[in-house]
Amino acid sequence: MKVFSFSTPLVAGVLAGLALPLPVVFAAGSNTAAISAHLEQPDKLRSMVPLDQLIVITRNKFGNQASDVVVHSARLLEQSRQKVVVIDFMDANNQLERVIYDAFSGKQVDHAPMQMPMPMEEILSKVERKYPGSNRTRTWLERQDGSMVYVIELTDKQFKMKRHQLTMDAYTGRVITDETYDMKPDGKQISLEQIINKAREKYRGMVVLRTRSRMKDNIKVREIVFLDGNRVRHKMVVNAVTGEVIEDRIAPLSWI
Repeated sequence: MKVFSFSTPLVAGVLAGLALPLPVVFAAGSNTAAISAHLEQPDKLRSMVPLDQLIVITRNKFGNQASDVVVHSARLLEQSRQKVVVIDFMDANNQLERVIYDAFSGKQVDHAPMQMPMPMEEILSKVERKYPGSNRTRTWLERQDGSMVYVIELTDKQFKMKRHQLTMDAYTGRVITDETYDMKPDGKQISLEQIINKAREKYRGMVVLRTRSRMKDNIKVREIVFLDGNRVRHKMVVNAVTGEVIEDRIAPLSWI
């Protein structure tokens, strides 16, 4: 029996300390109904598009021949109250990609390459469309339930005593969860997008790992931890009101 098993790291050597979770292993000739049953109980699957059908659609769409596309993992998730099937696969060019389907209609709702996480600016742009004028206070990139995600904490402009914590797929930018909680806002600051754009002028190709707001010597600051174009980890501290760079240094993992 031939077994497809992949342990390809998504960003090995790029995102230090962030490894790809162990993949789901599929055997050639495996019973896809059994795989589907593993994802969710049979009584809830009756109205969903069969997993094997979505895999066939993926292979036909992203490969010249069915054998060109090799499924890496497939899982049923709930994202923003929508049941979706997330399929990670190697395409005809041997590139790792992610495609997302609505679990009930089978309609493709998103697709993205998985060589690198989506740039932080694009993630923040999606947040801005969802919560216009919000103040992003903290962001970070982490692994949750076997997948890379961005977590964004923000103050909603409309409800100033409320804060949100968004969890977003790091490759497609889709919102996975949106939680609300009470906390006093920090006050007016330069937007996180402006600070990142300014840093990118010096470090082109940077990958933002996380950001946060805090007080340093009685000054409101933004901290940005990122990888530069040579994949060296840096920590930059910026005055959150004036935008002045207070600190910019190479920061090994043990320093942070």
